[in-house]
Amino acid sequence: MRYRPFGVAGKAVSAVSLLLREAPNMSSPQAWRTLVFSAMENGINCFEVAAGLDVAALGLGEALKSVERRLLFLSWRLRGDPRGVLTAQAISQSIRSGLQKTGAGYFDLVTMDETAYETMAPDALEHLNQLKASGLCLQVGVVGDGAAVDEGIRSAAFDVANTPFSLTSDWQARRRIREASAANMTLVACEPFPGGLGRAQTAPTGRGLLGRRPEPLAGAGTYAFLHDTPGWTADEICLAYSLTEPTFATIQLELFRTEAIERMAAVTDKDLPTGVAAQIEMARFGEIADRRRA
Repeated sequence: MRYRPFGVAGKAVSAVSLLLREAPNMSSPQAWRTLVFSAMENGINCFEVAAGLDVAALGLGEALKSVERRLLFLSWRLRGDPRGVLTAQAISQSIRSGLQKTGAGYFDLVTMDETAYETMAPDALEHLNQLKASGLCLQVGVVGDGAAVDEGIRSAAFDVANTPFSLTSDWQARRRIREASAANMTLVACEPFPGGLGRAQTAPTGRGLLGRRPEPLAGAGTYAFLHDTPGWTADEICLAYSLTEPTFATIQLELFRTEAIERMAAVTDKDLPTGVAAQIEMARFGEIADRRRA
């Protein structure tokens, strides 16, 4: 595992981190405890728990008993409800409940999803900053890729921006990253595995018509290489690409199997295969050209 500094906080965090929120077959604190232990054994020290998921918070709390708190970076994600207002009292109760269940003492970071940001009461953000000043959390951040997140970045009210980034990210995503970086915000990437890149969306492989092999450049300008690079899976290439972006402190993943955690953690110590970076750029420009022709 490789580690990177988390912005001005200076705390070293693993290059990949875990988001703990609702998942199939993860209905007990014991299941989450086992998952967190597996992550720690593979060098991951950065975890974010979604508010309202008590079993994950309790499971994380059990795992924390075996590790010095200062060695971990822990985040709490506030989630909004479009049907109501996120009040200062609700924020305080959520954070204090999270600290009680995890036994963390403090959160290194508290983030707000887009709905939380859009529905918060006028005094909610100020109250969050008061909790920050009191030491219950050290930094505050915003999560997502919509207009609300862009507004949050421009407001200078947040320390951290958590936004999707992958090898198919468009100019708007890259513009958001530049703006957050220019505002001296720490950046976290999420969703590095883009959908829609299965074999059905890539160039054909294997033998062509009449048993002839396709031309050597038949897949150029497509994402076919994701499935045909020896020794690499598609998701490993996607993660390795996201790791090449130096502005991110960590790449946040949602993984629920020990095997997947071990495999993704190992990617941090590998470099993209020769030529793959060029293939990614060719595929991106090919995709842009296809959209313009449509």
